[in-house]
Amino acid sequence: MVTKLLGIIFWCFLISFSSYSQEVVISENGLVSKHYTDKVEINFNQKDIDFSFIKAYDASTNAELKTNFDESRFQVYTSKPGQIIKVEYLENNIFQTAYLASKSLSTGTINVYFNHPVDTSVATTGNNAVNLGNTVDTKLIQLIDACQATLDIAIYNSSSPSSSTGIAGAINRAYARGVQIRVIYENSTTSSSPMIPLLNAGIPTLASPVGTSYGIMHNKFVIFDADNADANIPLVWTGSTNWTVAQIDGPDTNNVITIQDQALAQGYKIEFEEMWGSNTMTPNSVNSKFGQFKTNNTPHSYIIGGKTVESYFSPSDGVNAKIISTINSANSDINVATMIMTRSDIANAIITKYNSGITNTNVLVDSQVPTGTQLPNLQTNLALNHAVPYSVTNAIMHHKFVVVDNFNSSSDPQVLLGSHNWTSSAETKNDENTLIVHDSKIANQYYQAFVYLYNLSSGVLKVEEFDNSTSAFALYPNPTSDILHIKNKDEIGLSEVSISVSDLLGKNVYRKEFNQFQNEEIDFSNQQKGIYILEIKSGVFSKKYKLFVQ
Repeated sequence: MVTKLLGIIFWCFLISFSSYSQEVVISENGLVSKHYTDKVEINFNQKDIDFSFIKAYDASTNAELKTNFDESRFQVYTSKPGQIIKVEYLENNIFQTAYLASKSLSTGTINVYFNHPVDTSVATTGNNAVNLGNTVDTKLIQLIDACQATLDIAIYNSSSPSSSTGIAGAINRAYARGVQIRVIYENSTTSSSPMIPLLNAGIPTLASPVGTSYGIMHNKFVIFDADNADANIPLVWTGSTNWTVAQIDGPDTNNVITIQDQALAQGYKIEFEEMWGSNTMTPNSVNSKFGQFKTNNTPHSYIIGGKTVESYFSPSDGVNAKIISTINSANSDINVATMIMTRSDIANAIITKYNSGITNTNVLVDSQVPTGTQLPNLQTNLALNHAVPYSVTNAIMHHKFVVVDNFNSSSDPQVLLGSHNWTSSAETKNDENTLIVHDSKIANQYYQAFVYLYNLSSGVLKVEEFDNSTSAFALYPNPTSDILHIKNKDEIGLSEVSISVSDLLGKNVYRKEFNQFQNEEIDFSNQQKGIYILEIKSGVFSKKYKLFVQ
């Protein structure tokens, strides 16, 4: 039997590109779909599909699309690139629905931002992660100020200094210049959204429903200009960051990701309007759906800038299974930073991969955890100090991401991220959003953030990650408590060499220059315990090493 299409199980994609047809091919369990800007072709290769009834619609307007059926190939002609398509068909006399996205003409630009330091010593070439510090809200305000026509916001916690400044000021300015704005906010407590009363009274808003049937509306996403005719304008902003002082300025640690893609913006718009209850400026409380009442009605795969980006919403899309599938895909390393982990099935998946040989497994969980945390389970079953609590005073490690195969570019480096905490509430009741980005550069940027926080929490990285034995230089002992020896293993000394040592905040603690370099000793006995970065330069040669002072 053909497995239910596009959203019942985790996608396993085979992606290829043809320079002649400019098509994108996605294969899953016998069904092959080819994605163009003007059409999508679906090949039903199984005999248990009843082709007597099959239709396609625009997922937003429900307008029927032109189709053509030729043997086992079903062609849907889109009215525009980046269109979300709903396909209805019969399988064993049961109606099935599939959602697909036609190829977008957008740039596919993905940017990642953090509000805390990152460890660029583990960055791939030219791929340093961006620490915006306490200016994450400035970046958001810039995007709101540039918004042209439509702005859809779903935010859990929000605050602003006043109605004319901060994020509220930017939203009100956009409204004043004619931008159509819709806002959904969390309604569980009156203190969670103090920004909402600061918005212009003309801006329509919708509070999430409360009651035993509902969890929390935990999203933190913004959709900019989803319907703009210029495919290079629509943008999605999401991640873990709530709009409060502690979450943006710190001390809480967070991430934001922005993706410029019209199809993804349309997919997020469908999710927004399912909660909003209409596709107009007026919310419809009768039709609106939150939490367990939502349906699986968006595509789960987009080709963005040539990379696969998966998109899931909770609780309709079974995100817990996607987290486990991402962990199970690891071939070399797993690096987790999540505020909460109470799901034993996720913890057991991590432990199983570790026991299968993926010993480069590292987990960071916030210390302010509820009853039922899986951290003790992980600490018992992983190597010592490879599952650690983040315990910075009065600060929350608010991330919810896992980086897989950062060290294995021949595998499928990826990062799963979003608003979804690793709990049963997020899986069954809360409104959440999750992305899985299959891109080595984006995964590595999240890894840089992970390494900084993990080292800050005294986590121990696998020895191979900082092994210098294959370098032209020998550094020993590492870790050290006093004298570090640096030896040039080549018989001929290098000329015009500089050696510098900095802490993880970038403060220089040692620097020395040599006309000819063969050996050097550095005394760390008076330095604080922690992680340091040693850099050796000579002409165009540059090499960085991670040092552990204990």
